[in-house]
Amino acid sequence: MSVIKTTLVAAALAALLGCSAPAPDELDKEDAEALGRDTDETVFDDAIQTQDRARAVEDLTLGRKDDMDDAIERSEGEASGEE
Repeated sequence: MSVIKTTLVAAALAALLGCSAPAPDELDKEDAEALGRDTDETVFDDAIQTQDRARAVEDLTLGRKDDMDDAIERSEGEASGEE
């Protein structure tokens, strides 16, 4: 009877270990830092990369807006000085 129990327990453990997910491949520290974070690759990487690109475009747009605002202020100052 104990041989049967031992065999069943061993089979159950083998099934559990066989069905478990493999350990994820870890990114190198350099690769993780290149992605802007110190974690492994996740299922959200596409969304994170999209947000990173959107932030970069926003920074560029805001920089151009600041330049345009400065140019407008300078042109308004020149126009009021001419009158």
